Amino acid sequence: MPGLRNEDRRNDGTIRGKDANFSYDAEEGILSIKGDSWLETILDRSVIAVIDGEKGGESGTKNQQILLLSKLPGTRYKFEDVQATDLPQSFIDANAISPHFEHLKPSRSNSRDGGYVRSLYVIISIGSGTGEAQDFFDNVVKPAFGASGVQPFSYYVHTTDSHKSIERFISAVILPRANEGVSQTILLLSGDGGVVDTVNVLLSSKRSEQYVKPAIGLVSMGTGNALANSTGLNGDLTRGLRHFYRGKAHPMPTFTATFSPDSEILLDEGRAAEPVAPPAADAGEMYGAVVCSWALHASLVADSDTAEYRKFGSQRFQMAAKELLSPSDGSAPHIYKGRITLFKLDENGHEMRQMLNTQEHGYILTTLVSNLEENLTISPHSKPLDGQLRIVHFGAIPSEEVMKILGLAFQGGAHVGCEAVSYESIEGFRIEFDEPDGRWRRVCVDGRIVRVGESGWVEVRKNTSADVLDIVVDLEG
Repeated sequence: MPGLRNEDRRNDGTIRGKDANFSYDAEEGILSIKGDSWLETILDRSVIAVIDGEKGGESGTKNQQILLLSKLPGTRYKFEDVQATDLPQSFIDANAISPHFEHLKPSRSNSRDGGYVRSLYVIISIGSGTGEAQDFFDNVVKPAFGASGVQPFSYYVHTTDSHKSIERFISAVILPRANEGVSQTILLLSGDGGVVDTVNVLLSSKRSEQYVKPAIGLVSMGTGNALANSTGLNGDLTRGLRHFYRGKAHPMPTFTATFSPDSEILLDEGRAAEPVAPPAADAGEMYGAVVCSWALHASLVADSDTAEYRKFGSQRFQMAAKELLSPSDGSAPHIYKGRITLFKLDENGHEMRQMLNTQEHGYILTTLVSNLEENLTISPHSKPLDGQLRIVHFGAIPSEEVMKILGLAFQGGAHVGCEAVSYESIEGFRIEFDEPDGRWRRVCVDGRIVRVGESGWVEVRKNTSADVLDIVVDLEG
């Protein structure tokens, strides 16, 4: 039709067996469908993928499938395998499956029994967030896989049964095969914790010369979902499944946090602990892909990590922050004490050290991502998977000013323009604690809480050579 843009040009076909007229607005990502007496629209952001078939028959029609996701009331989703013919090519191109996903379809092995090599794993973290992972797998992922040719016999499903479940599975199954040179893909239905568990096993283990990096896809099921929100995985209605179908594998940036030997990982809402360092070691290491923090941020994450708080989703963080800044017993908010040294590069690329000129702190956080929550932009200069470690810091300031700064973080990261806030790129940092009470020596590493021993320390550095894991993301979508 004259006057229509190429991406909007109309064509006729069928959908769900009914004749229809299609037009696609590529800029808005909207497929408009008109029948004899009905209208329908399909948004790109609700499409998991489009499977393009071959032309056939005397009419030369072209068959397609639209893997479509609809949000139902509450937390439920509805998957639909929509059959269509002669969809606009621009709509197909904008939603087509990537070669990475096509490689996941089963292929015959060379084994004598003629079985299939399973290199696709699905991990369902039933404890993540508000516990939606199993339902999402049953009602969305499994039928979507079936509709796209990935049948249950061609992948393995692991459902977690404890906080150590993912670590054990990666250590027992994924790592040995990676060391044998086997290419593997894992779809994680979890929050950031599932990624952190995977990273920690792979970085802390011995890797062979034949090691092949696993690739993970992430369906965001956590409370904050920092990694998903920072890479665009949560930019559509599919909670990241669209990226798994359409994305490419990209290196996952990570950092190493080294702790003094008397440091402990807190478990079971702080009622139990295990040492970070192995026996007789000079220090212990943990690894992360999102954030390492102390002071207010680490305290609010630790205090809100209870079954009671988790009922409130991401609101739990703000609730815990309010109690820390305005304690219900009427006491003053805590001033965190310690010596902080930043590691930077000078103009010649040589490392230099800079000690902060204050030993009283309110907030210190280093991160590899931009968003800790969907609307909480803690590091506005961070780009998806850019590998740059950035620090946000402010000293001991009045609670009213702290609340103002935290509020500005929800306005596109405007807090970094505040005079009280320091924000810059670094190579790493070191904290030497001056806190007699262990409550105020808690450090957050990607949601895990470590209580550093009295007069202890933590040192964080970004990893520049330890490339052990890929993440499947559609950065161009």
